[in-house]
Amino acid sequence: MGRQTLAVSRSTLASDGNTDPLASLALAAAEVEAAEKERANAECQARAVQHLADLFREQQRELTHQFSRPLAEKITGYITQLFPGAEANTVLGESGFEQIVLTRDGRRFDFGELSGGTQEQVAAAFRLAIAETLAKDHDGCLPVVFDDAFTNTDPERIQVLQRMLDREPPRATDHSPHL
Repeated sequence: MGRQTLAVSRSTLASDGNTDPLASLALAAAEVEAAEKERANAECQARAVQHLADLFREQQRELTHQFSRPLAEKITGYITQLFPGAEANTVLGESGFEQIVLTRDGRRFDFGELSGGTQEQVAAAFRLAIAETLAKDHDGCLPVVFDDAFTNTDPERIQVLQRMLDREPPRATDHSPHL
């Protein structure tokens, strides 16, 4: 036995006799068991909270997609005036809409990959689509002001761009009976 162990043993034997080592051991074992149960409960609660957070994020993604898909379709309506066969899609992140992606001839183009002129034109299509969406709450009409001179747009594409700007958005049909 080492000196320290021997000193602890002598101290325990020399105590006033009020301490029962077996009772102390049993108490310590009960405390360990209670701590293990508390840890297991905390882990269970943490898993439940994580599962709830995962479900919330999934629901949020579904709702964001549900509302962003119509916007992407409206953008596509304008984009096809410039780039026949092109399709606009929205990229969604944790906090919602992040960017527009164009797909044309099976190739995907992130907004940052587009030329300066194409970015101007896609941004204009985006603004028109947003205005079209918001116009529903304003008797179907919402003015849009372009402060962009489309300086990066090729001269030959200006006429096509004008066609996009002149495009009439599809009108909702009224299916209510007329009296």
